[in-house]
This record gives sequence, C-alpha cells and structure tokens, in this order.
Amino acid sequence: MATKPEPAETIRQDGRFSLKELKGKAFEGVLIAATLVGIVALLVLFGYMFFDAVGPRAASAKWYLLFLGTLVAPTSAFALYSRRRPAVRQMNARASAAVFGGLTIGLAVWVIFDATGPRGPLLYVLLASVSPLLIAGYAKYVERSMFVGPAMIVSTLVALLWTLGTEVFVFALFDLIGLLFGWLPVLGSLRLPVGPPTLVTAVSVGVPTLAVLWYLARQGAPRRTFVLVPVVAALSGLGTAGFDFWFQPYVDVLAAWVAYVCLVGVPVAAVVALAVRRRATVREGLVAGGAVVTGNLAVGGVALARSLDPSFWVVMFSGTVVPVAYVVGDAVIADREGRIGLLGPFVLIGGVLLGALLEDVVDATGPDTWITPTLLLSTWNGLTPTEAGAYPETVGSIMIVSVMALMSFPVGVGAAIYLEEYAPSTGPAGRFANFTEVNIANLAGVPSVVYGLLGLALFNNVLDFPPGIVFTAGATLGLLILPIVIVSAQEAIRAVPDSLRRGSYGMGASRWQTLR
Repeated sequence: MATKPEPAETIRQDGRFSLKELKGKAFEGVLIAATLVGIVALLVLFGYMFFDAVGPRAASAKWYLLFLGTLVAPTSAFALYSRRRPAVRQMNARASAAVFGGLTIGLAVWVIFDATGPRGPLLYVLLASVSPLLIAGYAKYVERSMFVGPAMIVSTLVALLWTLGTEVFVFALFDLIGLLFGWLPVLGSLRLPVGPPTLVTAVSVGVPTLAVLWYLARQGAPRRTFVLVPVVAALSGLGTAGFDFWFQPYVDVLAAWVAYVCLVGVPVAAVVALAVRRRATVREGLVAGGAVVTGNLAVGGVALARSLDPSFWVVMFSGTVVPVAYVVGDAVIADREGRIGLLGPFVLIGGVLLGALLEDVVDATGPDTWITPTLLLSTWNGLTPTEAGAYPETVGSIMIVSVMALMSFPVGVGAAIYLEEYAPSTGPAGRFANFTEVNIANLAGVPSVVYGLLGLALFNNVLDFPPGIVFTAGATLGLLILPIVIVSAQEAIRAVPDSLRRGSYGMGASRWQTLR
C-alpha cells in the first residue's frame, strides 16, 4: 500500500518545481530581450544608413508638403478604399506584382545581357531549344505527356553536363588526329567539314536526348515508336550542330536590338500565346503572340527613328509593358468587380512622377542624397569621388546570383522530390538515401569559408577556370546554399497534408501529377 508523502517533502518538491519554472521563464525572458536588442540595433543601423544615404534633413518643409499631397495622400486613400473590398485588394496585389516585378525582371535582364552581349546568349538559346522542342513533338506524337516537362529540362541539363566531359575527350581526340595527320602525308590533306565544337554540341545534345526519349518510349508507348527514338535523337544532335555550324555567322552579324527581340521578345510572345490559348482558342493565342513580336519590332523602329538605343526599350517592352498589358486586359474582361484595383501601382508611380515634376515649379528643396544616376550607372573613378559609380559591382552581383539560382534551385528541388517521394526506405538504395540525407544535414552546417576553399580548389585548380569569373563565384555560392534548398524543399513537401495526396490518388492521378 502506497504511503502519502509528508507535508514537508511535498513543500520541498513544489518549491523545486517552482524554481525550475522560474529558471525557465527567466531564460526565456533573457532570450527575448537579447533578440529584441539585436533587432533594435539592426534597425538603428539601417536608419543611420538611410539618413546618411538619402539625407532627408536637407529637404525643406515645402518638399514634404508637396509629396504629401501627390504621393502619400492618394496612396493612403486608395489603400483604405481597397482594404474593405477583397476583389479590389486582390487585383491591386496582382497589378503591383506585374508592374514592379516586370520592372525588376526587365532591368535585371537588360543588365545581364548588356554585360555579356546578346548574340552569344542567343546562340546558346537556339542550341538549347532543339532538344526540348523535339522531345515535346515526339511526346505529342506518341501521346505520352506525363514526363514531357521533366524530360525537356533533363535533356538540356544533362547536355550541358555532358559537354564538360565530352569537350575534353573530343578535343584530345582531334589533337591526336592532328598529330597523326602531320606524320601521314596522305591523311594530312583531309579536312573535315565540321570542327570539334560542332561535334561536341551534336554529341552532348544527341546522346542525352536519346536516353530521355528511350525512357519515354518505355512508358507504355507502342513498339513502332521505338524506331523513332534514334531518329529524333539524331535530328536533335544534327539540328544542334547545324545551328552551331551554319547559323553562328548569321547570329554574329545581327543588329543588337534584333538579337534582343529574338532573345527576349520571342520567348515572351510564346508565353503569352500559351497563356491565351489555354483560356481561349489557338487562333487567339497565335494572334496575341504575333502582336507581342510586332510590338517589339515597332518599339525598335520608333527608337531608331528618334536616334535612341532600341535595345533597352525592346527589353523593357517585353519585360514590363507586355505583362502589365496582359494583366490589365484579363482584368477588364474577366474581373469587372475588382478591376479598379489596377490603379494601385499607377497611383504610386504617378505620385512620384508628379511630385518630381512639380518640385522645380514650386521651388522646393529636396533631400541631399548621394544615390544618383552617376552612382548607379557609372564605373569606378579613383580620381574624382563624385563621379564614382557602382554599376560593374551591381552587374556582377546580379549575374552571380543568377548563376547561383540556376545551379542550386533545380538540383535542390529535384533532390528533395526524389528523397521524399521516390527514394526507397529499405535495401541498398534506402541506405544510400539515408546516408545522403544525413550528409545533406551535415553540409548545411559547414562554414562558408570551407565552401570558398572548395570552389577555389575545384574550379580554379582542378577544372582550370580562370580566377575572378562569374561562373566560379556563382557555382560556389550554389554549392553553399544547395543543402539549405534541399532541406527547405523537403520540409515544404512534408507540410502537404496526406488527405490531399489521397484525394488526388482517388481521382486517378499519378504520383507525378500529384506532385505537380
């Protein structure tokens, strides 16, 4: 029979528990206070940087009153109006995303291609488009569209990776043949119609396409379609080699703004055509895509007539005007209740422009800022500080981040999908998957300096890339954030309720369709 504890012992236990709870509360309070101190210190630092960069204390009261009437008051009134109207608020968010997102993307695309030149990227886009287009046509012919999207992406990525190894082998082989031709007079007179770069392109695209198409053909396609697999792969390799060998001279002599139309305007027109076709008819989609291309050509012609550089305006038309026009047209046709929300971003932009125009009229003194066009659009000047700019650094940062995103996000999301959805839990493959997950978690905690040394050793010493190039920095940062991307994508996949999966399977969807 259990005995009841003595009153004194009960008091001691209660006091011990109260002391532990007090310690926990005190520790929690210290953590919250430390976090708040850090946040406040960071806000103070940002505030100091803002005041130092913008210089708002130099502005006159007349300037503040001017922008209060042209910017703050209209924007606040529109925000209060849309707050109680969900349809207007939703359309305002959509229009703001189209306007400001289009401006950001358009400027980023212009900055990147202005640094690299449009002709080289255009040639690579033409080369990379051969294999995905043939895969899409092949899948449409065999009526198997389940894995078309991933196959198009995989064929392009594997081709790029294949090139890294194939290029070394092909060039070494041609060096050996050249050495033999030098020793053999008869063979020395032979000349091949294509060079090593063309063969590298053909092999690096044709072989991955062959593998992907063979996999597609095994997913239940008729036997007669197996005959088309090597044919389509050969067309992919030969077509890509043809682009490389025959069309490069024509790409090199294109005007810069025409190259921008092909590089930016035509893909945007294709996206618009597909979007319109899904909601309307094929004919209307073709008309919409043709209108986008015609608009690009018209913008380039008007810029040339006015002695302006048409390249910038072509890129901004495709990246900003076209998305905004699509959102506005869709809202006017399909969302009559919330279309007033389209005015949100234009009220903001119009207020800024109107205030800037009236600033000289009313003789208002603005802030003494050093964020000027000279700083944003000029290069470094070590002699005159007022003429120094950060344009090369800005372009380099944008290009490094772009390379990092292209290298880390597709690989990271794909690895997370495989580990969560397709990796077995037993057997050698299951043990390998568990080993991979443990190492991914460990890599997420590796210091960044280790990745810097890894990039230096791998890209500069092993692969012999020249130091200081964008690809080396972007690839190193891609390796740095790759474990974080994988873990974050895994957590996002795990957060999906099982009821949604079961409902999708119950409706007859496959695993890949459920993931999409």
